Amino acid sequence: MFICLLVLVLVNEKVVEVRHVDISPKIDGVIENIWSSADSAFGFVQLQPDEGEPAQEPTVVYILTDDANLYFAFRCYTPGRKPFVSFKGYEDHMYLYLDSFGNKTTAYFFGFCASGYKEEGMLLENGKIMDQSWDGVWFFGVHIGDTLYEMEVMIPFRTIRYKKGLEEWGLDFFRYSVKNDEISYWTAVNQRDGLQVSEFGKLQGVVPKVMGYHIELYPEGYFRYDQTVDAEQYKPSASFNFKWDLTPQTTANATIYPDFAHIESDPYRLNLTRYPIRLDERRPFFVEGSDVLRMSSLGRYFFQPLEIFYSRRIGKPLTAGGSVPVLGGLKIINKTKGWNWGLISAVTDTTIETSRQAFCVVRSSHSVFENSEIGVLFSSTASDRDNYNYAAGIDAVYRLGSSQFILQSAMSDRNAKRGWAISSGGLYNANAYEIRAGALAVDDSFDVWDIGYVPWSGLRSIYLSAGPRWLYKKSTLRSLYIGPGISLTKETGVSDWSKIVIVSIEPRLRNRLGGYFNASAGQKNEANTTYFYRSIELGSWSGYRQKYDLGFGANQSFCFNYRQNWLANQLSTWLWLAVFPVSSLSIRLSADMVYEWNPEGDITAITPYITPRVEYKFTADIEAALYSQLVFTAVTGDLESAEIYSNRIGFLFSWNFRPKSWFYIAFNDYREQNTEGSLILQNRVGAIKAKYLIYF
Repeated sequence: MFICLLVLVLVNEKVVEVRHVDISPKIDGVIENIWSSADSAFGFVQLQPDEGEPAQEPTVVYILTDDANLYFAFRCYTPGRKPFVSFKGYEDHMYLYLDSFGNKTTAYFFGFCASGYKEEGMLLENGKIMDQSWDGVWFFGVHIGDTLYEMEVMIPFRTIRYKKGLEEWGLDFFRYSVKNDEISYWTAVNQRDGLQVSEFGKLQGVVPKVMGYHIELYPEGYFRYDQTVDAEQYKPSASFNFKWDLTPQTTANATIYPDFAHIESDPYRLNLTRYPIRLDERRPFFVEGSDVLRMSSLGRYFFQPLEIFYSRRIGKPLTAGGSVPVLGGLKIINKTKGWNWGLISAVTDTTIETSRQAFCVVRSSHSVFENSEIGVLFSSTASDRDNYNYAAGIDAVYRLGSSQFILQSAMSDRNAKRGWAISSGGLYNANAYEIRAGALAVDDSFDVWDIGYVPWSGLRSIYLSAGPRWLYKKSTLRSLYIGPGISLTKETGVSDWSKIVIVSIEPRLRNRLGGYFNASAGQKNEANTTYFYRSIELGSWSGYRQKYDLGFGANQSFCFNYRQNWLANQLSTWLWLAVFPVSSLSIRLSADMVYEWNPEGDITAITPYITPRVEYKFTADIEAALYSQLVFTAVTGDLESAEIYSNRIGFLFSWNFRPKSWFYIAFNDYREQNTEGSLILQNRVGAIKAKYLIYF
């Protein structure tokens, strides 16, 4: 016993034991006597403002279990002040992290605030990516005192996946305190590495005894109204979703006639490049479990992943408005300590523009070297024997602390046109410097347009930057990175490489101020043109997040304009602002403006687009949002002559009235300017929808 304790002290590993109870605690936020039998986690350590120092506001976490659930109680002291509660902006809050597979790469997270708001999701890539797609059934209560707040959490074993027989799980806690903008963790976290699943503490003695498997049924009913220029339609309908946890590691999901009417429309973005804009997935069926059905990614701009499965291709938008209906889908996800695998299949309906299509994606990955992995991915779609798109890829990622190195390769076959692609990248962090690198080679015939997002046909690229990185534990300046680098690219059909020199400066202050400055210049060859490319980009953000958030920036470049098909100057500016005048209200504004010049130096177009948005939270579970996106255009180069090109108005009311059960009211109205300068309705959608969870 003495030797074991000595080893724990030497490695500075934090361990807590979960203790079994026969009488379950009441989840109301009030810590009652039953918690006195629990082991506790304490001794939180600051990440900011004073890295490595004990937290100024103490936290104690108690942990219990019964046969079916895990229980956590949080006693969060706020000496000398009352806990700060706000539905909008920042407030006092906690996060709980659970690595229930012991793979030191992924973990569940559960977030809960003093206001009663809660959220959940997954940590991916050893904690570098926070994915909120997972949605589980769990329960939470909070009690606010004068100089502390208490929280209680119940997590049913049936709602999470875990490795059967594994009695030691990875565990960590995060606390944010409004006073002094303090962030602290149970295990010490530093600026260089950030939060890492591989460095979690240990939760010992986890022995789930629940029998049977969790089944969730989601009947949905909705009434939808659609109007276009030529017609209108009223459509009452229903859909059905099913989830069955086949084993503690395996989950099956199915959907029949799903409707996504409550999802807000994609924001407008002006595209002057040669490549299409990638849009985020928002549909719940395709979002949940996406952590398994993807190849690894650095999540950094200099690495271009081979995304041979892009779920937005399933039920893609139609030219005439709307999207291709999804008739049904099936998804199976399996997670263990050493292996992850997943399968998704879906069928879309026939429309005027498309034939019926079948989609199938299979992914498998295996952990190596503790928290690294190798994997394979196969994706496909077909409407008949002559119209298909297949792709197969293999990837490997090696992780060492906050450093990561990735290699990917893929083959494609689209209607007998076959091609290949390779992508690699790395991020190496040392105490005094950082190295960033990426390389990409895509064959001219590589094509995954119907199933993935790899639009860089024929492209070769190499990126490398390295420079000093200073980290400060207590000064006003929190970190500073200066990185000179080089970017080499070769477009398809071009014989010479583009050679661009880059300089990046990224300062961050301790009071939430930060910014970046990027400058690049060099010879570029694209669109049958050789020219001297130059670009300057800068941005900044700041915010006292209890009252406001602010960010702004600009990019000026001399480059090729693919919308106008000429070589000239471009200027883009952006601004986002969020103000929280009261606890329940947020007023947000995003504004962008793009200036385009012609080769003679005259401004030929100005495109401003602004999106005001108002959000009001009635309770932690009821919220309403109203926004309007206005796109202007000034083709004469005179901002005073700008006219409204389009306007989209959206409204969404949502009520989470019980676990994973929602009531929605949604409205979307989109109009565009006609040749006479009037805004004409293009499409209008209204929907009332209810989704009810039945689980056992």
